Amino acid sequence: MYRTFIPRTLSRLFLCSCLLGLPQLQAQSAPPNLSRPVSLETALHWALERDPTLQRLETEEDAAEGQIEQADVRPNPTVEAEVENILGTGPFEGVDGAEITLSVRQVIETADKRQKRTTLARRERALVDWDRELRRAEVEASVRAAFIEVLLAQRTLELRQQLLGVAQDSEGETSRLVEAARAPQVEATRARLAVRQQQFAVQRAQQALTAARQGLATWWDVASPPAFEVTGELQLEAETPSLEQLQTSLAQTAAISRYEAVREKRSAAVELEEARARPDFELFAGGRYTRDNDGDAAFLAGVAMPWPLFDRNEGNIRTARARLRAVTHERAETRRTLSQALSIAYQELTAAAHEAQTVEQELIPAARQTLSETEEGYQRGQFTQLAVLDSRAALYEVQEAYLDALRRYAHAEARITALTRPAQIQR
Repeated sequence: MYRTFIPRTLSRLFLCSCLLGLPQLQAQSAPPNLSRPVSLETALHWALERDPTLQRLETEEDAAEGQIEQADVRPNPTVEAEVENILGTGPFEGVDGAEITLSVRQVIETADKRQKRTTLARRERALVDWDRELRRAEVEASVRAAFIEVLLAQRTLELRQQLLGVAQDSEGETSRLVEAARAPQVEATRARLAVRQQQFAVQRAQQALTAARQGLATWWDVASPPAFEVTGELQLEAETPSLEQLQTSLAQTAAISRYEAVREKRSAAVELEEARARPDFELFAGGRYTRDNDGDAAFLAGVAMPWPLFDRNEGNIRTARARLRAVTHERAETRRTLSQALSIAYQELTAAAHEAQTVEQELIPAARQTLSETEEGYQRGQFTQLAVLDSRAALYEVQEAYLDALRRYAHAEARITALTRPAQIQR
């Protein structure tokens, strides 16, 4: 059976996607420990734990629960007290002819309005869960991209340092040959220039690594992170699911699955608006005391109901029904947007994979062989130092091309993983 695409290349890194539901996020936690290498699981955990949007949505859940509680409340009764026939003229002078009425009024809701109101509040509460799920997916995707940048920056720095070491060794060997009068002085100058160039390249790689670390650490609310390492593998995937398989998995994502909750919420809104078209009625009962005739008393009771002559709530019903119909189009629009993004990412993935395979299997071995033969020829006096430097530059270029292809491959792979991430909410 086909399962959602989570490539083996980053599967060990991204496996935590299904483990980090985090049913309850803490408002604040201890600062992250950066003294040890950071895995993607840890990076995601720290980011989700400290994300202010997720913390805000947690308070929105409490607010939605309050709306459910309020929606289930009946209307309050009304107590009335009325005094008539006082402070007038003639027989109504003073308060001797006063009539005092005490009554209680209660609105009785019809058409199950309270139940429909509560159902709508519960549907709105469910959408908050989907908002949190979408935010988790966004955070995971962004943290993965930042994590990949740190991994690649570490690889680039390692490559530059290796090339610097080779250049320094070459400088020492060239100096020895110059002192032995076996090579001209210009060869030593070229070797020193190559060392300085590699030193500059190492500095740039260190700056790029610092920037990548800073970008990742911002997700942990660490403004000035110390130097830290991340652990993980970046390599080409042996097998990649077809685009058709990936397109099929979009139906299980949070971005698409949430529309069922949207449909239920809008359907509940239609039912409530239709119920509101039926007027409620009001019951009242009480007693009346008259000071005339030695004080007479009587009970009174009645019922009142609005006459829906003009307002039948037709406009609100029409609006609610139109919004319910729009869910199908909104889902289709989102599905198309995700499908287009997935197609682009897939094309980038396959193109980068082909380029990386070509560089790794053909260009890098050829460049290494050329460099080895050139260095051997240089030792025998067949080639100049310039030829050796050119061969090293060629090897460096193809290694840089491999890292660049790997970067594009990893980012495309991460986007595909984010686009096809299955929803963690169980309906």
